[in-house]
Amino acid sequence: MPEMRTSWKTDLIALGLSLAFLLGPTSLPARDSPLETELKLRVEHYLTRYFQLAPQESLTVDQIWAVEKPPMCGLAVTKKQAGKTSTEVYMLSKDLKQLSLGRVLDFNRDLDAENLEKINLSDAPSRGPNNARVTLITYCDLQCPDCKAMSANLKKVLPAYDDSVRFVFKNFPLMNKHAWAEAAAVASRCAFVQNTDAFWKFYEFFYTHQDSVTKSNIREKALEVGKETGLDANRLAACYDSKATLPDIQKDLFEANTLGVRGTPTLLVNGRFVFNEEMTEQDYQKLIDEALAAHSR
Repeated sequence: MPEMRTSWKTDLIALGLSLAFLLGPTSLPARDSPLETELKLRVEHYLTRYFQLAPQESLTVDQIWAVEKPPMCGLAVTKKQAGKTSTEVYMLSKDLKQLSLGRVLDFNRDLDAENLEKINLSDAPSRGPNNARVTLITYCDLQCPDCKAMSANLKKVLPAYDDSVRFVFKNFPLMNKHAWAEAAAVASRCAFVQNTDAFWKFYEFFYTHQDSVTKSNIREKALEVGKETGLDANRLAACYDSKATLPDIQKDLFEANTLGVRGTPTLLVNGRFVFNEEMTEQDYQKLIDEALAAHSR
């Protein structure tokens, strides 16, 4: 797991103390002042994560004004999500601890860190150092075409980042939609149990051969890949036939549901949710570059 920034809450508390001192019932930071700009950036950062916006989506704080009773800030926020644009008014408490729009949000929470705390990275297939500055965690289905596209993009992007990025795979097979997704998850996990590196052979095979794999031939295909990879064939067959690794798949599914994963592919970048099957190679580069820049601040 990457080292998380420790300055976020300290900076936020410092900003809150400044505003608490400066913001009386009718006073505000000067328009376009550094204090107002910092407040807008903090709110945008928080709400972007709260609403789990994709890279192509956006949220901006357009205006800040004083509210007399009780003393707080009014915020006009424009959100572009899922092809729709909406403008909403939020109230931010003077101490910067509560942000409300029909319901009160704890503005002092680090949502990315909370997500990472819910994820077990100790026994998951991964590439890259454990102490990498950026960790990409994906919840995917090996029969999912959009997951295949994401895998292809990341395969092009990740080599450029050397030891700066760790890539972690989590199973999220859509059994009600894909006929052999669960079987593929079980087979690849059986390979992982024998040899952690062997998992990636199965991962590459299933995405590369999605069109030729079927529910009736997946066992044969899996055993062929295992043989090519040098795995113990009898042990692999026994593991597959007994579904010995199904509990591990179910743990990933439970974890994903706890996080609120809505479908595949789902990607988290240092704990930040990214939902968008239409992301390009450049979008992934931008996400990683932004995460690296944030880590170094």
